[in-house]
Amino acid sequence: NRVVAWDKGGVTVTLDLVKHPSNAQLTQVNATYLNQNASPVTNFVFQAAVPKHAKLQVNPPSGSTLGPSGGTASQIFRISNPQHAEKRMSMKVKLQYQCNGQTISEMGQVDGFPAGV
Repeated sequence: NRVVAWDKGGVTVTLDLVKHPSNAQLTQVNATYLNQNASPVTNFVFQAAVPKHAKLQVNPPSGSTLGPSGGTASQIFRISNPQHAEKRMSMKVKLQYQCNGQTISEMGQVDGFPAGV
């Protein structure tokens, strides 16, 4: 399952969801950060938060610079959701980065998770 968490200003954040094979409460989230701008994106930080009934483990990103015209970085998150059968997952996100001399700081919410996450 794939969820597009962000697509704005030439930056796309895609979340690939992988359920744990023997524990339905656990989902690994493989985040990919893509820069479609002609200029590099630097000091890139993606922050996420899940509802109180779930827990989020955050691993460090592969880098904080997204090269121009298709540069990427990745990051792995793990969601533990004891109420995966009852409550749909949502995620609040915050992105911060610099591009073309401008500092960008934006927040949003991701509600497009499939049932069972």
